[in-house]
Amino acid sequence: MTHLPRLKARARRLARSPADAEDLCHDACLALLEREAKGARIDRPLPYMMTALRHAAQARFRSAARQDSLDEDDHPQADDASLACFCTEVLAHLDTLPQTDRALLRRVAFEEITPSELAAELDIPVGTIMSRLGRARARLREAVGITSAF
Repeated sequence: MTHLPRLKARARRLARSPADAEDLCHDACLALLEREAKGARIDRPLPYMMTALRHAAQARFRSAARQDSLDEDDHPQADDASLACFCTEVLAHLDTLPQTDRALLRRVAFEEITPSELAAELDIPVGTIMSRLGRARARLREAVGITSAF
């Protein structure tokens, strides 16, 4: 078959391993032969096999994704649970801070705005923003009960 080298090259790009690429080529060739055995006339076999190859690769990918089970490493661990509890506690204490501190910390932490961008937006010096951030973080640490800086 004259199209086999191009088919194999495409399969290698779509597959995760050489063995998977061979399987995909086999599936594409088989799809063509089955279609012709049913009496269908395929004038352009290469595009047909390339499409069959792509569909086979997508089907394998979907099948593998459904079959992937959770590994032991994927299950939540006690450390993850305690970290989640701590984060919840920090967020709860964040809501008890004065509105200006809360707004400043939320903008920097959640909106990922830099202090210099915030200073430009508010038209105040960067040093002022940094001082306010430092005081807001200190109040949050105090509210949570952390004695050292994080």
